[in-house]
Amino acid sequence: MPADPLPVFATQPLGEIMNWIRAALEQTGEARLDVPDPDAGHRLGLYPGEAGPHGIHRPYLTWQDAADLLDAHFLTPQRQGDHVQLHYRRRLATPPDRSAGRYAAGSEFSRVNKLEDPHFLHDLAEALTRANLQPGARVLSLGVNGGRELDVLEQVYPGHALQVLGLDLEASALEVAQARHPAYDFRVRDVTAPGLAALGHFDLVLALSLLQTPGVVQEDLLHALRSGVLAPAGTLILGFPNARYRGGELSYGARTLNFERPDLSLLTRDVTAARRHLTRHGFTVYVTGKYEVLVTGVKFTAR
Repeated sequence: MPADPLPVFATQPLGEIMNWIRAALEQTGEARLDVPDPDAGHRLGLYPGEAGPHGIHRPYLTWQDAADLLDAHFLTPQRQGDHVQLHYRRRLATPPDRSAGRYAAGSEFSRVNKLEDPHFLHDLAEALTRANLQPGARVLSLGVNGGRELDVLEQVYPGHALQVLGLDLEASALEVAQARHPAYDFRVRDVTAPGLAALGHFDLVLALSLLQTPGVVQEDLLHALRSGVLAPAGTLILGFPNARYRGGELSYGARTLNFERPDLSLLTRDVTAARRHLTRHGFTVYVTGKYEVLVTGVKFTAR
């Protein structure tokens, strides 16, 4: 018995289509629809919303963004002549883990590999390049967890024999980091505790997805790093999450408790405060990134 034909959306406004997808997801958990093949519009150089040969052109990015907005998976489209069949499935997201071991080896957090995000991979490599590290330079990574991000350090500075120290509160995660990077030094330490200056000076300090952690006072930690840890010509790279994972997929925008949609006010406040702090103390500052906003402070004048 042939399947029922899918509803065709060739000329309807995007808002109408979004409402239909949302209703279908709420009713059955899935939504299937027929739209003009985006490849036809790409071949003609059309912008989203322009009339194409078979209806309004909308690129796949539009349909992927719709999936994220509607909290759904965007499954593989199927081409049918001049159209494609889109398939959405509601994400089954687990509640956020707020337990004491949420950063331990094997946790949901440890399963996330941010180097699979092309934006983060590119932006972190670019920020590390700005540090202009010399062979044997000292690097401090705060909140290093399993040490995946240090892979990029080795890609940008191959053969530099960097002296890397990683600090974290979670001992099991540091065991994973040590196995991944046996030449580096990893220690259990609370980065908010006094005495960071006793570790010596570092040419590069990384603090990725750390400053918005409960218990970390951004201004206090920046002051401690700038005044007692960072070398006079050092570079500081700060990472501020602007996403979360839902159903195994990256979803844009930092969420705040009791808010259904992303609220960027806290993110922009913290990024602006970090940029202002570093600029005030003589750093040249770059702000880059998408799913994780990177604030890179470089002391060019001291080199």
